[in-house]
Amino acid sequence: MAYEDFLEEFARLEGFADARSLLAKHEGRYAFQVDSRNRARQMIEDFERKLGYDFNGKKVLDVGCAYGSFAIELAKKGARAIGVDVSDKWLMLADLNAYREVEVPFLHLDASAREAHERLSPHGPFDFIILNDVLEHIYDTDGLLHNLSRLLAEDGLIYYKVPNGLHPRNVLREGHRKVFGLSLLPPDYWHWFTEAPFHIYYRRWGHYRALLDHHGLHGHVSWDENHDRDIEQTRRHILNDLEKIKDMLQVSNFASPEHFSVLRRACEYYFREVERDLGNMGWKELHHKYRITFWKGVISRG
Repeated sequence: MAYEDFLEEFARLEGFADARSLLAKHEGRYAFQVDSRNRARQMIEDFERKLGYDFNGKKVLDVGCAYGSFAIELAKKGARAIGVDVSDKWLMLADLNAYREVEVPFLHLDASAREAHERLSPHGPFDFIILNDVLEHIYDTDGLLHNLSRLLAEDGLIYYKVPNGLHPRNVLREGHRKVFGLSLLPPDYWHWFTEAPFHIYYRRWGHYRALLDHHGLHGHVSWDENHDRDIEQTRRHILNDLEKIKDMLQVSNFASPEHFSVLRRACEYYFREVERDLGNMGWKELHHKYRITFWKGVISRG
């Protein structure tokens, strides 16, 4: 089976003798990669249920496809899927993942580069474009959305999922490097706190909203879920999380006083902003800004 071959090669690239060795000792560490096909199937089921969408015959583009699981599972449903990524390593694994199951083109391509439109046009226009955990890794988000808006079919949809760096829990433990406070710092400072290289940019929702509008993508349906009973419960959750951040903000928790000083300054700005918003924002705004770990939804021309 192609997926077993994929796991064997992935284990080898990570320095293990075989997949059994990786799973026996480090299954938790690599759960995200190992479970990629299951996650893709579950998310496609979400698309079908929430949108009433039939992928059969649809042209689909998966941006930042990594191991190719979305494109593979969509192709098995009859979609004409294509994946793009900038990593030769991931694309090799994607080809192996698809081998003997489905025919899916995987292209080495920066989707934000101007040449992307020319190379992808023969495969489009696309009925469905996937940006799953991708936007935070893109430096030129304007270039990306410029291309995608031109590649999207007139009635096409773009699915996005992007982490919210202002959520207190992401402040307490940044999702990629698992380090306190990183989501509040510009990338210039990340090398102080974690190993480089990294390509992660925590932007505010207004950044994306402005670019979407600029490129004619005015339709937006958020899939954010609010489990709080009322605005008072939302405020209590935020305040409780702020106390946890303040408890972590001790000089003894940092490698040096300089590290502490940089992050303390960022946190002080954050605390003041949260306090103002708690007094001024309505429930929907407050929840969207501080209680959504990942912003998710679909975008169209509107």
